[in-house]
Amino acid sequence: MSRWWFLSAAFVLWMASGSFIVRSPMNEANRNPSARVPRRIVSMAPNLTEILFALGLEPNVVGVTQDSDYPPAARTKPRVGTFWQPNIEAVIATRPDLIVAEAFEQHRDLARRLRRMGYASLVVEVETIAGLFEAITAIGDIAGASRQADTLCADIRAELERFRSVTAGVRPVRVLWVVQREPLRVAGRNTFINEMIELAGGENAIGPTLHVYPAIGAEQVIAARPEVIIEPAMLPGTTDPQRAQALAWWDRFENVPAVTAGRILVIDGDVVSRLSPRLPIAIRTIAECFRPELIGD
Repeated sequence: MSRWWFLSAAFVLWMASGSFIVRSPMNEANRNPSARVPRRIVSMAPNLTEILFALGLEPNVVGVTQDSDYPPAARTKPRVGTFWQPNIEAVIATRPDLIVAEAFEQHRDLARRLRRMGYASLVVEVETIAGLFEAITAIGDIAGASRQADTLCADIRAELERFRSVTAGVRPVRVLWVVQREPLRVAGRNTFINEMIELAGGENAIGPTLHVYPAIGAEQVIAARPEVIIEPAMLPGTTDPQRAQALAWWDRFENVPAVTAGRILVIDGDVVSRLSPRLPIAIRTIAECFRPELIGD
């Protein structure tokens, strides 16, 4: 399965479900310390697994998806299917107190079915950086880790503010973010990828588009005049061969500044394609592609 699961998920039409869907942060008044804290939690997405571990809830996690490979300890947890194909029998076998899922069709359907069987579910919508903070807060609230969630959010926000401060007043670099080459599809401006590019000191070379991850043609690439082209590596250990392929493929656009300068970069897809507590690492990874002098140590 492609490691670009989260970018692909952006193509899905997100809708409301019958389960508890988080769309805004829970405030202090919503926090109920007397509510039963779940002791057995199943995560249905790699970024949700990362949130649970970052909140110190590793001992409570009894099931994760096949893609959940970070932190390394997540690989030792029982598997409950894939992100796209959850295995309801495997979920039930873990005897969960809570299932945490993403707000897209397969997960919403799973949550509805489990809810009818008496299992609690929390469905979160993590499409933006704001959505990440909301998800962390909601998971912390329901799992008895509200203080840890507040601390984690504060730490991430402090890192983001640092990126803003070091890139303020600097001319942004025009970046083309490639989701796939054939057909050519890129990240538009209404994405968390766009948010990360801007925090790293760049600007999306693609202007406003109808689709979130639009397909574009050669004329649009030339008109965009990107100074840097970034592709996330699809699989671990494929960065170098994918970059060799990318250089050969992009060679046809000899008048594009990024091609002329050889600034075609392939970076770790798992880090930059998952909206998770590793967000500062993702932004640093992106910034090092075109603003290494500003990032430092």
